[in-house]
Amino acid sequence: MAKTIVHMIGQAHLDPAWLWRWPEGRAEALATSRSAADRLTEYPDFHFIRGEAQIYDWIEREDPALFAEIVARIREGRWHVVNGMVVQPDMNLPQGESFVRHFLLGKATMRERLGVESAVAYCVDSFGHAETLPQIFRKCGCDAYVFMRPGPHEMPGVPQAFWWQAPDGSRVMAFRIAGSYGTRATDLSSHIDRALEQKPAGLSDTMCFFGVGNHGGGPTVAQIQALHALQKTRDDIEIRFSSPQAYFDAVRSTADGWPTVAEELYFHATGCYSANSGLKRAHRQAECSLLTAERMAALAHAWAARGVETETLRRLWHDVCFNQFHDILGGCTVKDAADDAIATFQRVVATAQEITDDAGRAIAGQIDTRGPGGTVVVFNLAAEPVERTIEYEPWTEWDAWVESGWGLADERGDPVAWQKITSHEALTSPEGRGIHRLVFRASLPSLGYRVFRFAKGLPQGDLTSAVKVTPTTLENAHLRIALDPETGAISSCVDVETGLELVGPAGWNVMQALEDTSDTWSHRETRWDHVVGTFGKAKITVAENGPLQASLLVERSYEEAGADGAHGTLLQELIVHRDEPEIVIRNWLFWQGRWRMLKLACDVAITEPKAARDAPFGFSEWPADGTERAGQMWVGVSGDAAGEASQTAGLAILNDGKYGCDVNGSTVRLTVLRCPPYAYHVPPHVFGTKLRYDWLDQGSQEFTVVLRPHVGDWREAEIVKRARELNLPLPAITMHSHPGVRPKSASLAGLTNADMELTALKLAEDGDGYIVRVADRHGRASRGALVWGSQSFGLALQPFEVVTLRIRQRDGSWQAARCDMIEREE
Repeated sequence: MAKTIVHMIGQAHLDPAWLWRWPEGRAEALATSRSAADRLTEYPDFHFIRGEAQIYDWIEREDPALFAEIVARIREGRWHVVNGMVVQPDMNLPQGESFVRHFLLGKATMRERLGVESAVAYCVDSFGHAETLPQIFRKCGCDAYVFMRPGPHEMPGVPQAFWWQAPDGSRVMAFRIAGSYGTRATDLSSHIDRALEQKPAGLSDTMCFFGVGNHGGGPTVAQIQALHALQKTRDDIEIRFSSPQAYFDAVRSTADGWPTVAEELYFHATGCYSANSGLKRAHRQAECSLLTAERMAALAHAWAARGVETETLRRLWHDVCFNQFHDILGGCTVKDAADDAIATFQRVVATAQEITDDAGRAIAGQIDTRGPGGTVVVFNLAAEPVERTIEYEPWTEWDAWVESGWGLADERGDPVAWQKITSHEALTSPEGRGIHRLVFRASLPSLGYRVFRFAKGLPQGDLTSAVKVTPTTLENAHLRIALDPETGAISSCVDVETGLELVGPAGWNVMQALEDTSDTWSHRETRWDHVVGTFGKAKITVAENGPLQASLLVERSYEEAGADGAHGTLLQELIVHRDEPEIVIRNWLFWQGRWRMLKLACDVAITEPKAARDAPFGFSEWPADGTERAGQMWVGVSGDAAGEASQTAGLAILNDGKYGCDVNGSTVRLTVLRCPPYAYHVPPHVFGTKLRYDWLDQGSQEFTVVLRPHVGDWREAEIVKRARELNLPLPAITMHSHPGVRPKSASLAGLTNADMELTALKLAEDGDGYIVRVADRHGRASRGALVWGSQSFGLALQPFEVVTLRIRQRDGSWQAARCDMIEREE
């Protein structure tokens, strides 16, 4: 009988930031790589693996000689490159496009500077793994995945080796590390035995990882020598220094019989998805500002022959990817490292906004805007037409808007209805001279723009109103909403068309305070149930009462007894627009407290609840069992309408920077904040043994949620579309009067099926055409076309499938070629 082969994987897991800032991580990357290179020289049979393009970039810039030595070892076949990403990111929170950029940037570094490309994705320390990832891996050139968390105690029933399958059917070979990815011990016998215990009976190979990690280090001389001794004494197994690729090559012939796991890999460190609200929102804004900048730059390139800031965009994406490292984005670093990340995300947003504005002005500069007053060019960067309520502040030379007879018109000169709302400044005089903020309804073409003019003497548009407001009610053509005057919670929301009451007994918009004494990661926690109180003592004021928009200001407070009791205030503006079946809630929260979690809870009047939430390039469904999950831009619950079993109803909560969520029966909750100490890990730390702690999520924060109820299937309620619109707002470019050759409304491209979602429009990395990525966003397959200019390209997407196209001009016409996600034609 052949011996079991134990592939000993020499590695050095490195957290570029965690209990230290990134400069310390950089220093350790150099020291660890130098040590690994020395071990390769000393021991001719030793092998070492290293991923993360960021680390290779640091080495090449700082120590070219070491970099050249590493390249030589790669060619020799003993230094193995894994992963193909910029770092080992959190594997739940980044958008699908962010994961693509990890591989696009990381694999480019490895191909161009190391001469290799890894087919093994490798995130051994990340805390959980979205079920949509196997499709991304496959279409970024990886057919295998190595991970460690969740372990067998957190997700039992998952074997050491298995097929991991995404909802679209894509699958990769997966390996779960036994025990740990590294060890400081010299005697590795027990470490090897654990890997052998978890090895499936039908396999003759397993992997065992060793080497000092987290702050780098790698395999030690003593560990290598101890393994040499074990090679001589362990007659039952063959111990060899190896690599993950060698392992997967060895077992590939048996893989057809492996079991399949077709779900997310969960639970571990569920608190990370809500730790550090400021960091999470800055991350969301950075991702979305880059997607906006790319699309606007592509439009300007196509319409105005404007060059694209390709290198700048690559650098900005690299900065985002670096700070998606699992400990950074997970919010479990020391405060200094988290502050570094927030500052970087803010710099990304500012630079991306400059690109967006420059590109928008390049297009607007070619439009004929001559005429009285001024113009604003509003862009829609989605691949479908939108009809939205726009907020805009036209400049009137301090003139009073109403008293001086200003108005708004579209590109044809037709009047557009407007409503003045409260501006952001506190300068405008009681007579109305100052800054004016308007809301107006705009229909915009797909991937295009439309010009609106503001000037004196323009007539008001149609002000037929279906919006009503009292101190405790809001109503439009779709929803009739009532608030509890004592608590400020929503006590009723009736669907006007059907008459269905959608609010359950516990109400909507209930801000709960829960006990949370877990550490920063929330190790061993999967749910939070202990509600210690709710925000109340409401003060409700009518804020806006107009034909297009009505709103209520709701101020609530929370206070626990004692000098150190948690306390906070929550100011919300609840807004309904004339033509929207939703409630927009802007939140200004002040919180001072420890060992608490805040959740925004909505109890929906349904039975047989089903939970769904946003995921990278898709969505995930899971039992409505109260367990904490990582979502992205939306989370929802739906089921049989109470008293109407034949009718489906539900509610989705959309957000602009939150991630943690849960659904427990008919109640859906968005996690708003957690407030343990920064980087607090139990064990080994014993709380109270430090004199001072830095506490997460203290003070003020702002965020917006949208409550979007629905009667019928949630897929017909434009939930995904509205979540994207909330996070990728419509750019508006103010333009002076000048001649131009471009039309006053135009569309570059669009998708003909509402089940299809544009996830990326960008200039190709090599400059040859444009990259268009399209996802089947509702998981039910979709047929349609990409319309590009005067041409049309048919698309047929399987459920959850993501398709990447290269659009380029050849011989006077546009051509579409399918690519993988890292832009290589199939």
